Amino acid sequence: MNRFTLSLLTLFLLVPVSVSADDIEALVNKGDSLYGIYDYMQSVEYYEDALLLDSSLAEPYWKISRSLNLYGELQPKENQLELFERSAEAARKTIAIDSLQPEGHFQLARALGKIALFKGIFKSVGLAKKVKKEAEITIELKPDHDGAIHILGRWHREVSKKPKFLRIPLGLSAADKKKGLPLLAKAIELRPDVVNHRLEYAISLLDSDYDNEAKEQFNICIGLIPSGPVDLKYQKQAKEYLAKME
Repeated sequence: MNRFTLSLLTLFLLVPVSVSADDIEALVNKGDSLYGIYDYMQSVEYYEDALLLDSSLAEPYWKISRSLNLYGELQPKENQLELFERSAEAARKTIAIDSLQPEGHFQLARALGKIALFKGIFKSVGLAKKVKKEAEITIELKPDHDGAIHILGRWHREVSKKPKFLRIPLGLSAADKKKGLPLLAKAIELRPDVVNHRLEYAISLLDSDYDNEAKEQFNICIGLIPSGPVDLKYQKQAKEYLAKME
């Protein structure tokens, strides 16, 4: 290779490659298509490819977080924690880029909630507080966000399982399962077709000794049209609860 050719090659390498918005949009759209057919991990690859072209975008990050959250729920327990932690990291990057994007806060609350349940809420008090904070921020940004309202309703149920006098020193005294019920009912009002809203509302009703109402919600949960493989998992859980009630 002569000096002239080498100089041209060096110049070529120094010239930035032009990336069009259409290229990025095509990758995100492909990821969305794969997400739509429940191929969650393949969708992550396309969102990551979009970020290779422009890492300043918030949208691919929260969509990565969303896909990892759902994929994690479908995996054996021993594989879940790593996926939820990856999801939380992607959500944090969303927030770092655009703190006003409600989906970043929602997916972070969702991932951290799974991590807290995995590790034990009272062994990870900081996570429990963060779940509540991120869900509340989501609702501030988008008051009708049924997913965040659902998380907050479930938070009250899970955290209130320990006596209040034990929770006060931990800064978790706000939890009250009586507050959780209307929040889950509100999530259903906003999205009556969401299987998980029905499941968690039914569990909370059962936990509060409203057995007949819980049974009704479990049956509605089972009768809904599932929107993906995770819904089939939720419906199986509803059937198991009903069987125990019988």
